[in-house]
Amino acid sequence: MNTLRIEYEYQKNWLTKYTKKVNGLVLEIFDSVCILLAKAEQKHFQFTKKMLDERGLGITPGQMIILYTLYKQDGESITELGKRCFLDNSTLTGLIDRLERLQLLSRVAVPGDRRAYSIYLTDAGRAIREQVTEVMESVAQTMLAGCSDDEIAIFEKVLRNIFDKL
Repeated sequence: MNTLRIEYEYQKNWLTKYTKKVNGLVLEIFDSVCILLAKAEQKHFQFTKKMLDERGLGITPGQMIILYTLYKQDGESITELGKRCFLDNSTLTGLIDRLERLQLLSRVAVPGDRRAYSIYLTDAGRAIREQVTEVMESVAQTMLAGCSDDEIAIFEKVLRNIFDKL
């Protein structure tokens, strides 16, 4: 059986598995790449949240993004941090507030500018770095299990392409 036929059979079987009948009508919502991507991200978020909860980290996937960004470079202004993790200031402020209440990061006033703050990881925030990155690696391994290196590279390229275009 050639590769194209195997791929066709896989897609047909997969679509059949996720096709629902309601009042005799067949609803094939996963024939839309937009819905498939949205539902895949929803499952990714839920799975990541579950993994974070199982580790007892007490953070959300959104908060994990902030921590991961600060692990790469600590001590950023809110504006710069927002640019680096692709979040607007209002969304970022709420995430920072919650992480500050968890004592995982702190706001430090910038000398000479009463309105500006830099965001720094606390000792507690640095202490969970390994657990946070392990969760990220575990989620990636689970969701990409069974994919070849070439498929993963193409998947990453497609995701970057989507990100750049929208």
